[in-house]
Amino acid sequence: MARRLGQFGMLLQLPRCHPVTYRRVISIFFFKDATFYVLYSIIPIVAGIAVAAPLAHVTYGGVALLGLTLFLAFMTGMSLSFLASSIASQSRVAGGGVAVAVLILLASIWPLRVLPPGYLLPSLGFWDARQPLFLLVATIVVILLSTAAVLSAHERFETRERKHKSVLLPTEKSFAFTGKWKTLLAKEWIEARRSGAFGAAVTGFIGPLLGLYVLVWIFQRGLGVPINFNIVFYGSLVGFLGVHTYSMLTNFEPNEFLNAQPTTVDRVIHAKLMLFFLLNMSSSISFLAVVGVLTGEATLVPISLLVATAMTVYVAAVTTRLTGLWMNTMLFDAKVLAKFAGSIIPPLVFATILSLTLKGEALLSILLLAGESVVLLVLSFYLFRAASKRWRGEHFSFATIGTPTQDSS
Repeated sequence: MARRLGQFGMLLQLPRCHPVTYRRVISIFFFKDATFYVLYSIIPIVAGIAVAAPLAHVTYGGVALLGLTLFLAFMTGMSLSFLASSIASQSRVAGGGVAVAVLILLASIWPLRVLPPGYLLPSLGFWDARQPLFLLVATIVVILLSTAAVLSAHERFETRERKHKSVLLPTEKSFAFTGKWKTLLAKEWIEARRSGAFGAAVTGFIGPLLGLYVLVWIFQRGLGVPINFNIVFYGSLVGFLGVHTYSMLTNFEPNEFLNAQPTTVDRVIHAKLMLFFLLNMSSSISFLAVVGVLTGEATLVPISLLVATAMTVYVAAVTTRLTGLWMNTMLFDAKVLAKFAGSIIPPLVFATILSLTLKGEALLSILLLAGESVVLLVLSFYLFRAASKRWRGEHFSFATIGTPTQDSS
């Protein structure tokens, strides 16, 4: 039904036409989301560490404690986000007050150093002190935050609307350098800006990098395992994380109305890719250049930029070939996800291994990384051509995907 009705939110709109309260629906949604992310992130992390535990001389008891503290830390953050969004839906001023309070608490840890970190995040306090009281407090905090979020959820049935001035023609002039693509590119730029996709894309880009830093910190401080990632490793990861930017650029608009416009699916995909590369490559180059200078690895910046560019282009090519404009839906298909993983994981793992061998075999590793980058760029060229052929002639409605159309035949 959700596919047939396009972007209509089936679950959260149930209270409009069914005898169920919004608070009940939102609490079920929160529980479902928490379960999904625990299965998607926490359990794989802990399972991976458990597999590596004998080699890293880590006890399985330590792995279990890590899993428990990670779960409680995650649920603390998720329930706090839930509460903040619930309060913000009632009042933006109140939502801003919650954000200021959180910032004050964080400042009390650093740079003021008034409170120990474990006092603000009890699960971290347990990890440091191993006192059961911290676990009890962490559990109570999660329950209280979640309950308060459900109780403060706003029963709202009206749809918020915003008005914007027409800026298509001025924006089109700004993209005149793209030639025949200026109109579509201007459209994509305006929609991304109005929908808030730019902010979400930046957050989704930086968030995983910070998450990786936290994991490295856990290994180094909590488990005593020395891990030294260099800028080339981050270059490959930056390229992979670019998929989130493409996800945001294909997630903020219904596409069905384009069936009545003088354009095609493959042309819209092309415009989105152009915007994707404009956004992602500039942020990737800036990130790697800054990190290279800060870590004293400026000599590795050129090869890291080559790896990041190749991985970014390749990931974008694979994604568009497999999912087109419907990445946020089609990637949940098991076959599509398996093809995506099978295409992305091997070159990413290979680049990661080579980045870790740079200290011992620098010249050989750089040559192999450059060779892999060239191969990925060549493969990307053919994948983009295949993607254009795959989606040319398709309708803009997801319901027709997988069914050959007369035009595509």
